[in-house]
Amino acid sequence: MKKTILLAALAVFGLTKMTAQDDFVEKAKTGGFYIGANIGLPLSTSSDIASFNFGFDGAYLFEVIDNLEIGGLLGYTHFVGDGDYSYYAGNSGNYFIRNYEDASFVPIAASARYYFADRKFFGGLDLGVGVNVSGDAKSGFYARPKFGFDLGTIALIASFQSISGGVDYGDTYSGGTYVSGSGFNSFNFGVEFGF
Repeated sequence: MKKTILLAALAVFGLTKMTAQDDFVEKAKTGGFYIGANIGLPLSTSSDIASFNFGFDGAYLFEVIDNLEIGGLLGYTHFVGDGDYSYYAGNSGNYFIRNYEDASFVPIAASARYYFADRKFFGGLDLGVGVNVSGDAKSGFYARPKFGFDLGTIALIASFQSISGGVDYGDTYSGGTYVSGSGFNSFNFGVEFGF
């Protein structure tokens, strides 16, 4: 009797699990692509070494429960270097000039968004890694909370972007660091197309 009940319970739970997996696969098939572009202003130490930020990304999101979409994101973001800095070493009489380099990253992230007010407004979060592809910066943790207004095919988005990979500009001759950035942060505005 105990074996019969155990086998019946395993069969019920096994079928339930298979149905849940099938539902998840079906929901993933009904997702949508989003392509976006944004411009931004660097914040905190980023504003010392960069004057402007722009980027674009693509995401595939699907609804897992009512109003909640999850998926993956791949993008490109570029911080435009802000000229150069100079340092005069009074003791040695040396004058150093270094140019700030542009920094480019490829964000690879998990993405989620939740819709409010009949799917007109949404809040979202992208978490992953920002891989440095050019410049003196280091790769680092990528986070981008965002808020959007959905107009149908087009959405307007405001976001804060943070990449923890910092940068150090210093004197290669005496080993000093004169400018150090703890990461790349920016406040961005953008547009997104969904299809």
